[in-house]
Amino acid sequence: MRHTLAAVVTLKRQTGQGPFRRRWLSLMFLPVLAVRMTAVSACGDEPPPATNKSARVAPDFEPHLPLLFLEAKAPIVSEQKVACTVRMDFPQGVERGPTNGWTGVVRVHGASSQGFPKKSFGLTLNTPAQPPGLRASAHWVLNAAFIDRSLMRHKLSYDLFRSLSAPGAERFAVGSRFVEVYLNGSYHGAYLLMERMDRPLLRLRAFDSNQVAHACIYKAVDHAANFGQPGHAGYEQREPDATAKTYWQPLDEFDQFVSSSPAGEFFHAQTGIASRLDLDNAVDFHLLVLLTSNMDGITKNFLLARDGPAAGAAPPRFFFAPWDYDATFGRNWDATRIAPTAWLSNHLFDRLMGDRAYRERFSARWRRWREREFSVKSIHDQIDANARTLGEAARRNATRWRANEGSYPDKLTFAEDVAQMKSWVTARAQWLDDEIAQRNGR
Repeated sequence: MRHTLAAVVTLKRQTGQGPFRRRWLSLMFLPVLAVRMTAVSACGDEPPPATNKSARVAPDFEPHLPLLFLEAKAPIVSEQKVACTVRMDFPQGVERGPTNGWTGVVRVHGASSQGFPKKSFGLTLNTPAQPPGLRASAHWVLNAAFIDRSLMRHKLSYDLFRSLSAPGAERFAVGSRFVEVYLNGSYHGAYLLMERMDRPLLRLRAFDSNQVAHACIYKAVDHAANFGQPGHAGYEQREPDATAKTYWQPLDEFDQFVSSSPAGEFFHAQTGIASRLDLDNAVDFHLLVLLTSNMDGITKNFLLARDGPAAGAAPPRFFFAPWDYDATFGRNWDATRIAPTAWLSNHLFDRLMGDRAYRERFSARWRRWREREFSVKSIHDQIDANARTLGEAARRNATRWRANEGSYPDKLTFAEDVAQMKSWVTARAQWLDDEIAQRNGR
């Protein structure tokens, strides 16, 4: 017996700049998602028109993930929000989610990924929803992961970063779970439902127009966000809402300091980089980039955030949060293969690694995480667990979206990609063991 829920959803998108890709934040569900539209969709084919009957379509297979049926009132495009409704089914054995309905809007999400046949979607509900295992929110992302044959690189990366959390030192990344989607009554593939990276997720103070200093979030959207020059080129302001207040001063001051301060000022014990940036967070973020070899995530595709100050207190320190991790674990942004032997850095991390005390700190945290969270066995176990969760959904997705045609650079099955990932992880961890030890002078 399936428990159903209906919802109307909005898909928000992020526009790309130049050749650079953009992504949304994530949500975690285990549903099969079905989307309905009334006209030609922006998703590479022409689904049948929406009808009340089609909202009750039954799959021709026994689902093991929750099913979500989305019905849009017009073609889903990136340029404007389209009203839609959503209904979800929860198969036997899957934790039951909310059964009320929502209304909202939907958009095609992403930048260069919009060119792929299988689109990602951004959803905005008129009222918050809380799928099983996720926080309550009105904002969600359905990530298509078309270029990722394993369908799990985003989830694996975010889960790894969150696993480094400790009391008082949380490592923020979006929650996510796999889903399958029906679009206009037709099977549309496996998706990753993700939370949105926003102020509530990062637990920042709400904007108060009566205050002078505020919590801030800046998203690095192109490679100018490399900390190599003053200003805020390459970033978007995400918090405060730019329509309420333009607030670049914190980032401008930080970039000015990182790019231009003399070494003595940069490492000053009281006023240097350690007073402006959470260094343990910076180390863990850099280690995640290195472990996953996110070549598209070291000078863009991350968030830099800082909480607003308490009354009479100095501003808190900046910290990093990851975003956009499909180009990882042996694959580049275009899905071409990469070797496990690249060192990734930017101007900020280069400066930090120039200090012996920081290198020792960096090396010690790497050795600590390698014992458990970043051990090859732990990562292999997570890959295997994700593969089991996806199960037959991976095969159905591969049938629906033949990635060996068109955009994908090689003929690769789900099982082959998983095997390549595990082999690559082994080689990458071993190479980083030697490289980090060598850079620390050991």
